[in-house]
Amino acid sequence: MKNRIHRYQEYNRSRMIKAVGFDEKKAALLFKVIPFLLHANAPDLPGYVDDPSCPFGIFGLKPLQLVDAELFKRHFPASQALRQDATSTFATTPVIHSLKTIGSIGTIAQADRSDCDFWLSVRLSELGKQGLDLLERKCRGIAEWCAKKGVEVYFFPMDIEQTRENSFDSAADEESAGSALKILLKDELFRTHILVAGKMLLWWLIPPGLSADGYRAYVEKLIADKIINPQQFIDLGYMSAIPQAEIFGACLWQMNKAYDSPFKSVIKFAYLDLLLKGSNQTLPLFSDRVKCLVTFPEKMEQVTATPIEISAVDPYLLMAREIVALYQQEWAEQKRAELIRECLFLKTLEGMASVRQKPARFQNLTATIELMRHWQLLPVDFEHFSQLRSWPFKELMSFGAKIHDFLIDTYSRLQADFSHYGADRNLTITQRDIAVLGRKLFTFYEKKPNKIEYIRSISREVVGQADITIHIVQQETATSFFAFQGDLRHAAMANQTDHLIKREQSLPALLTWLFINGILHEKTNLHLTKNSLPVDLTDIQGLTEAMFKTFPLVHFSHIPAKNLVQAESIVRCLIVVNMYKEPVQGSKTLRSWLISHNSYGEYFIEEFTTLTQLKNSMRHLLTRHFVSRWNNNLDFFIPPQQEQVRIKDMLFK
Repeated sequence: MKNRIHRYQEYNRSRMIKAVGFDEKKAALLFKVIPFLLHANAPDLPGYVDDPSCPFGIFGLKPLQLVDAELFKRHFPASQALRQDATSTFATTPVIHSLKTIGSIGTIAQADRSDCDFWLSVRLSELGKQGLDLLERKCRGIAEWCAKKGVEVYFFPMDIEQTRENSFDSAADEESAGSALKILLKDELFRTHILVAGKMLLWWLIPPGLSADGYRAYVEKLIADKIINPQQFIDLGYMSAIPQAEIFGACLWQMNKAYDSPFKSVIKFAYLDLLLKGSNQTLPLFSDRVKCLVTFPEKMEQVTATPIEISAVDPYLLMAREIVALYQQEWAEQKRAELIRECLFLKTLEGMASVRQKPARFQNLTATIELMRHWQLLPVDFEHFSQLRSWPFKELMSFGAKIHDFLIDTYSRLQADFSHYGADRNLTITQRDIAVLGRKLFTFYEKKPNKIEYIRSISREVVGQADITIHIVQQETATSFFAFQGDLRHAAMANQTDHLIKREQSLPALLTWLFINGILHEKTNLHLTKNSLPVDLTDIQGLTEAMFKTFPLVHFSHIPAKNLVQAESIVRCLIVVNMYKEPVQGSKTLRSWLISHNSYGEYFIEEFTTLTQLKNSMRHLLTRHFVSRWNNNLDFFIPPQQEQVRIKDMLFK
């Protein structure tokens, strides 16, 4: 037993080291500062709750060993919480039995932009409803402070007894799977978590393959023979298999996650697809494979014939290996197997930028790629994929379409299957969560009049451009606006078709499309070729700055559930007036564009040719959606021009 515990601790430590390799400062915040804040409650520290009944603290945590004076001063230079003459701010009766990450942190799936989900194992019987509300308020305060530091974290206080019974009450909000995931969520916790502080999961010490009765008998014997002290572990219960009835909700959930993290989602989605290929009503747990490699090495032959060092155990890499192996068994699935290899490799490369300058960490990445090569997990043309960020835009879009085709095709087949058998399979996902998650699919794919479409891209981080050249072509009857990849001011534009990003009939429509799809970001350098319109680069830059100021960049997995179960409404607007600086003929001619963003995460653009049309639309925004300058959700952009004052008088008087 001591050896199993030692192997687990070595594995847990190796996962932390991998996380540190991506970003030392972020890792210090996740693994040191956050548990420190959860263990303290002081007025000048983030997460303070001014209520003496607020529960906080982590079992077994030694805060001053975790956060030394230098680290504390770096993050909280004005705090008096550690003064020797001050009353201790640390918990005397801790309520958090175990603090764990869940997800990609410390794996090949981690990237610089990865958020971090914390799972707090607590007992509602100890907290009560009020105590839970206060603890959640404390967690929100810490999360808000982390956001200001540029680190996105989410906290999920989970009752130990409910987790043991696979009962999760949370609805499908920003980061919760709600009823869509139950045992699959617990399976992900078991196979991906890093223990940050508190008690170790007893699960690691229980042999895989036991029945429910066998599991309970094994635990009771460990306690009766005093092999373990039950107070030093948390028991989140027995899991033997995943019911097929849960897979449809998981597929729907994963489709929603795919828009923000497509490479990882393709791997997970393929795994769900493979789970459903079997005829059994229950499916084996992948977490048991990870457990074998870490704490039950004697069963390793059942998982892989290749010996694996504990430090090389990676949940996502192992999952991809199993998916590819199963796809390769069928000739018709060979293309899917290659797509999994490509997405796995690209997901691995997402973290390369943060380790490239650290030789020791880069060696770890090299070792991972060599392991992928040994397991036949590298794509055929992996050298080409390693240059993804320098691909022509046309090729990026082609590969993005390939990914989305895989997702849509797989989802359509699963939806048809469950539509036919759903009543017999007693789906675990609720109708409300089906509505919420389904609404997100419509937000992305549904076509509507004047709606600006989201592209089926690889990810916004990949398609984001360092340089974009705007090219204007004037013809007798119309003017066209083009966006090209790179700085092409001195190039022959007719030869740049591979680098063409988009063509539009209006400049505001083009810039809005670039913005909402993440192709144009705040660090993008804009360039403009010579043209005869009275529009210069400063005007274009001004409009893009107004867009960034007015609108948020939509993250689909974060759209609040409450928005999606209600009728859509417009929440913010930007009106662009006389962008081309045309002569203003009183109220007869005044070209303008209304860019709107609604509660479903959709963007629309309408063009008006007269002041009357624009004012009618503004009146509708005020009376129907409460959007106006006075409500601080309506902005205007009028490029500098001779008639700017007159235009403002026409609009606002």
